[in-house]
Amino acid sequence: MELRQLLYFVTVADELNFSKAAVRLHMSQPPLSQQIKALEDEIGVELFTRNRREVRLTDAGRVFQSDCRSVLEQVRVAVSTARRTAAGDIGTLQIGMVTSGVYHVLPTILKRMGDSFPGLHIAVTDMGSADQVHAVMQGKLDIGVVHSVPTRTGLGKAPIFTEQFSIVVPEGHDFTTKSDLTLRDLEGVPLVAFSRDHAPALFDAMIASCLDAGFSPTIAHTARNPLTTFQMVRLGLGVALVPRSYARAGMPGVVFREVGETAGHIQLYAIWREQGPGELVRKVLGSVMSEPIVS
Repeated sequence: MELRQLLYFVTVADELNFSKAAVRLHMSQPPLSQQIKALEDEIGVELFTRNRREVRLTDAGRVFQSDCRSVLEQVRVAVSTARRTAAGDIGTLQIGMVTSGVYHVLPTILKRMGDSFPGLHIAVTDMGSADQVHAVMQGKLDIGVVHSVPTRTGLGKAPIFTEQFSIVVPEGHDFTTKSDLTLRDLEGVPLVAFSRDHAPALFDAMIASCLDAGFSPTIAHTARNPLTTFQMVRLGLGVALVPRSYARAGMPGVVFREVGETAGHIQLYAIWREQGPGELVRKVLGSVMSEPIVS
């Protein structure tokens, strides 16, 4: 049984006239009649009753007509999906994201993708920068959003977001009401810092900001993730310097204070595999990642 035979059958069933059906199919009537007869012989049932005056569907033909319509529609959808996927209009995009990017960068990317690629499914993985580099090179991620600039051969990269630091203090701390708070006010104050093993770019940028302000930070505690950092601050173990976008997390028990421009800043980069990224990735990079995200 061939797909074209199902199309021939449905056309004849619609017209209930072999001549009109042949015109619609851009073929002559005898070959059409032969194809319908061959289809009936193959499935072993009569689909039409015919005489000189009319053509009618049998009961089996009516059931077969309904099922054939479903099959042809599924084939149409499958063909359309394959073509749109090849063109990069739909599909699944695997994106890696450092934690600091979740609060501002990711919402912006999702909005842009929703506007430009409404048929695109996005799978996001919270992952450290080093792990993302490996995942992108191995093809496990299509695009990564990382802190540090990777220097690995075969990896494309582009800056997409820059932000400064904010000071995080527990509720009731003197810094919450200090009107002229500056980074230098952190001199000698116990800090809760991101572990350099887990977030080297954040750690180094924080140190650079403090040194530029004229002091060496007093690191009393370290944390691997923002939730731990905020909890330590809330418990009064120290204050913290964190990316400004973390304020969007709305964490209870802590207050975020702006300190203006700092020497160290947080730079996020989009990364991708240069060889064979696929049409979908190329389109996303060209439309979604081409314009830097404003803090």
